[in-house]
Amino acid sequence: MKIKHNVITLLMCLFLLNSYSQVKQENPLRPNIIIMLADDLGYDDLSCYRNQNDIQSENAPSSQTPFIDNLAKEGMCFTNFYSGAAVCSPSRAALLTGRNATRLGIYNFIAPGVPMHLENEEITIAELLKQKKYATAHFGKWHLTSENTNQPQPLDQGFDYAFWTYNTSKPSHKNPVNYIKNRDDVGELKGYSSHLVVGEAINWLEKNKANKTPFYMNIWFNEPHEKVAAPDSLKIRHKNNKDYYGCIENMDYAVGKLMKYLKENELDENTIIIYTSDNGSKYEGSNIPLRGEKCFQYEGGIRVPFIAFWKGMFPAGIKSDVVGNFTDVLPTLASLTKTQVRQDRTIDGENLSNVLLGKTKEYQRKEPIFFYRYFHDPICMLREGNMVLLGYQEKPKPWQVNYNAAEEALFQPNEGEPKGSQWRFQKNHMDAINIQEPRYFELYNVETDLRQHTNIALGNAVLLDKMKKMMLKKREEMVEEGGNWYKTN
Repeated sequence: MKIKHNVITLLMCLFLLNSYSQVKQENPLRPNIIIMLADDLGYDDLSCYRNQNDIQSENAPSSQTPFIDNLAKEGMCFTNFYSGAAVCSPSRAALLTGRNATRLGIYNFIAPGVPMHLENEEITIAELLKQKKYATAHFGKWHLTSENTNQPQPLDQGFDYAFWTYNTSKPSHKNPVNYIKNRDDVGELKGYSSHLVVGEAINWLEKNKANKTPFYMNIWFNEPHEKVAAPDSLKIRHKNNKDYYGCIENMDYAVGKLMKYLKENELDENTIIIYTSDNGSKYEGSNIPLRGEKCFQYEGGIRVPFIAFWKGMFPAGIKSDVVGNFTDVLPTLASLTKTQVRQDRTIDGENLSNVLLGKTKEYQRKEPIFFYRYFHDPICMLREGNMVLLGYQEKPKPWQVNYNAAEEALFQPNEGEPKGSQWRFQKNHMDAINIQEPRYFELYNVETDLRQHTNIALGNAVLLDKMKKMMLKKREEMVEEGGNWYKTN
């Protein structure tokens, strides 16, 4: 009888162990999440992306990024991923909410003293993950709030802790003076922004070691946005754009410092890490092989590096050509953490969890990716499948690799106004948004014509008409939802 009882006990233990093993494989512990976001980093600025590009020029970047490259080697590297906008504020808003920036009313970058901002009613990734008891923190550039206002700050948008700047670090990335800790100004700091931000993130992790709940943190670097600064030891390695490429390499070292800490503390075992950029670079050569740069809704302004890592869960060393967008991040993380997304608002992003988990190599989007920005032509971009439709207010521009953002702006200073006075969001911009529509169109197959050399609109009348209707409908719908910041009741 005793032997029989021991056998039964052993069988039950084996059954429970096997059941636990299956649950662990299918439902791993709630992963930690880190989103690293560079500021104005071009598609070709990371050496792991540059090494994939067959098209280069004498102006190709010289920055080497071994730590970020290693993240790509151990994770998934997306070649067809789009940011949230061609400039920073709307791009960050789309990333945090899963909603198109135009739908949020974030029509351009947020300047000091303007009413435009990410409203408190919007649900951020941080607020979403609070449902699962995540500890949350934001480190680095924010740029979803206007200075000198009472608009929501990181602590109002679901973050437990924040070490942040409104916009870029000042006077440069070296010894910045404009960081805020939670709600208090810090004053002048010694060091470079990327290392200060990562240092603060590591300190926060250290203090929360005893906390058994998972964490979500943003590490939104100020680099390599102007005004750039880098150590002399890095600058001397480059012939051109020394501060810029040195700045990127300095950020890469900061990423390496973070990854070393995670590994030493066994936090890399169950942490989803995303590395990307908010939009394209303004530097010539940095967006090769793509056309255009920051501010413009050509591929060079909105297609960005996107790397995703989760040890043992995301396939390692995979290059994916699945088309993605910043709005996909929120619904994807919700799926991976089994968190419910609010159903009382439109989420423009789509769930890419099966792509990331290696369950499918092919993925067709249900809805096209859409961009609207009133300040530069083309004012609209719509991608469906491999086709990209560009919509212009004025006649299309001759093909160039790079364009001059100041000269090409649709809003220019009036006589007597200072240079750059029209870049700040203002009432006449809002008036234009309410009536603006694209009138001229170009169509490109970006699978066979990545550089957007050949406009195929004339030979594809039916497709052109279909995509035009979709573009106009989306612009009208989203501007209506985005609202008028200058409307008086």
